[in-house]
Amino acid sequence: MVRGGWLAVIVLASVGMVGACGRPATDLSQPASATPSSPDNAGGAAPLPMPRVDSGGVSRDALPAVGACIDAAHKTVTCVDPHQGEVTLIGDLPDGLPSSPPDDTTMTKAALPPCRDALAEYLGSHDADATDLQAWAFWPQAEAWTQGERWLVCAATQIDSAGNPITITGSLKHVLTGAGFARYQTCTVSSPSQSQTLKFGPCDKPHLGEAMPGVQALGRSTDPMPAADTINEVARTRCSQELTSYLGTDSRSDITYTWRAPDTRQAWSQGYTNLICYAEAARPVGARLQNIGNRPLPA
Repeated sequence: MVRGGWLAVIVLASVGMVGACGRPATDLSQPASATPSSPDNAGGAAPLPMPRVDSGGVSRDALPAVGACIDAAHKTVTCVDPHQGEVTLIGDLPDGLPSSPPDDTTMTKAALPPCRDALAEYLGSHDADATDLQAWAFWPQAEAWTQGERWLVCAATQIDSAGNPITITGSLKHVLTGAGFARYQTCTVSSPSQSQTLKFGPCDKPHLGEAMPGVQALGRSTDPMPAADTINEVARTRCSQELTSYLGTDSRSDITYTWRAPDTRQAWSQGYTNLICYAEAARPVGARLQNIGNRPLPA
């Protein structure tokens, strides 16, 4: 671990049952089932964040400001230049953490919920979990921690299929407002109703699933996690309504809805408390399904 540096962690998208984010090419899985459902993932294949250690020597005195863009070394750069993150929150970790550096599970439970909240506010929408825009959290490394530093830096970043930040230009502030969602929307080449781990692909290439806007919070990370039956009941009602709104019709049998939701108490406590609804076509489509109405499925 680099002395004086940052410990960084990516908040991986799509709650609970998505093990990787981004849009890699992969083979298409089987088409959607006729009955709306979501895979049973009681085994807990949650997208637990993977810590990444910075190679720089950043200290409290050198923390960036909210709105600043940071490069791969976490140094402040202008947002018109290539960068990997945009700072959404500068704050402090909650009280009660141990004096020695905590384990990753403890740290993500403390750091990720406020970073996910800050991400939604910064992007101008709570729909980030349906996109490849995610939260990035930083906290002091071992030496700074033992000296009493407890700062928290949150940033927005766009991620690739492995959960790594990609280099972008321009600001992400309020990019999900208006028509901005489509630019970052995630589509799946695997079946969201059948595959425990989703595989993503471009929305203008053959795909089966489309994450729909209208991501719904099921509670706060400090609340008790709802029972699976309760979540599924909410999901059936919510996602049915979202599908009708997304398609512009309620009379199709070749497009169904499915969902992803928190599946472990650990994921819930780390801030994965959202319900994401998916539209799923009966066969691969090469264009978005939004506003398709009663027209034939695209090729």
